[in-house]
Amino acid sequence: MPEDVPKNLIITIDGPSGAGKSTVARMVARALAYRYIDTGAMYRGVACAFIRQKKGCGGCRSEIDETGDLPGHEEMAALLDNLTLNFDFGEETKVFLNGQDISREIREPAVSLLASKLSQSELVRNRLSRMQREEGKNGGVVLEGRDTGSVVFPDAHVKFYLDASPEVRAARRHLELSEKGHAPDLSTVKEEMVRRDKNDSERSLAPLVISEGAICVDTAGLDAQHVVDVLLKHVRSLEDKWR
Repeated sequence: MPEDVPKNLIITIDGPSGAGKSTVARMVARALAYRYIDTGAMYRGVACAFIRQKKGCGGCRSEIDETGDLPGHEEMAALLDNLTLNFDFGEETKVFLNGQDISREIREPAVSLLASKLSQSELVRNRLSRMQREEGKNGGVVLEGRDTGSVVFPDAHVKFYLDASPEVRAARRHLELSEKGHAPDLSTVKEEMVRRDKNDSERSLAPLVISEGAICVDTAGLDAQHVVDVLLKHVRSLEDKWR
């Protein structure tokens, strides 16, 4: 941890899908009057762009061949160079691809799975990690994702890792998708979640891990406000120490 602690803290919240990261991170940021950054939305945005390019369609709902090869270095570099992604991390995360709102499309299961695969691309990860560091370098920020505390900001002032059983996380994800008009059955949601957990945990580049110094919180059986209260207690105790 840096000796010269900045006035505004860098807080990271990592964990697998369905652990409650997005809801909790947004609430913590609001409570502290910090900015909130959803790093997963960045990978989903790139995934959506790739699907559109591959399929030549107007949306991301077409099925993709999950066993297909990812684009080569030159093709991916060209895609990223010609990509304009903008984000609005307000009450709800808004993602715009070349000026078009793709906020709903990025939550499609096919996009989620491809985002996990694209996160294994060193080119994609380096490009997005630089963007995330630039966004958060001045502090006063809460970042959530899968490697924000282990790779993006390993020296973050406060690091959390949220988790829950696959059954609990799948039920949460199923409810979220149902409320947004996407309603795959619960067993399908769980299968896709377990598959993504495996991809994220076993990838060689920036795998999903509990980063050194992270405070682990099991969110099973806890509502969002309870989890937020636990995290804020840790943050404020450290703020008092650094005053």
